[in-house]
Amino acid sequence: MTDQNLEYEMANTIFLLRQKCYTKDMYFVRSFNITMAEYNCLVIFFSKEIYAIKDLAKALDITPGGVTRIITSLEKKGIVKRRIGVEDRRRIDVQLTKKGRDMVDKLRQTSMEMHGKILSRLEEPHREPVLNALRQLTEAIDAWVEEHNHK
Repeated sequence: MTDQNLEYEMANTIFLLRQKCYTKDMYFVRSFNITMAEYNCLVIFFSKEIYAIKDLAKALDITPGGVTRIITSLEKKGIVKRRIGVEDRRRIDVQLTKKGRDMVDKLRQTSMEMHGKILSRLEEPHREPVLNALRQLTEAIDAWVEEHNHK
């Protein structure tokens, strides 16, 4: 296969993967009665319970104003609360409430179960190589984005 054909196949496969991931993520949006923006934000809380608004904006690659709109919506649902930063009183932190921790735990568990079922559809010898290839692809995309964000 020529480089041009490989590039086409890569572009097409990534596009299809994006569509499939969106469809999969919509399952969570409908199941948990949240918006896609709220879902994207809550997934970030898989790793810890408190984030500064500016860190959420960076992780979501949106403006602090965009994050504020998402946080306001999640606050109204009782999922998060804002507080003044402990070390820097100018900073606003976003913290999961008890309801939010329960929701994020359920999102995480449901996600693991779903991805386990998807992974089980791959033949055993292909599972680790596929995951390794996805990790390498993610790193390659990160490197490309980093390079092009500085221009």
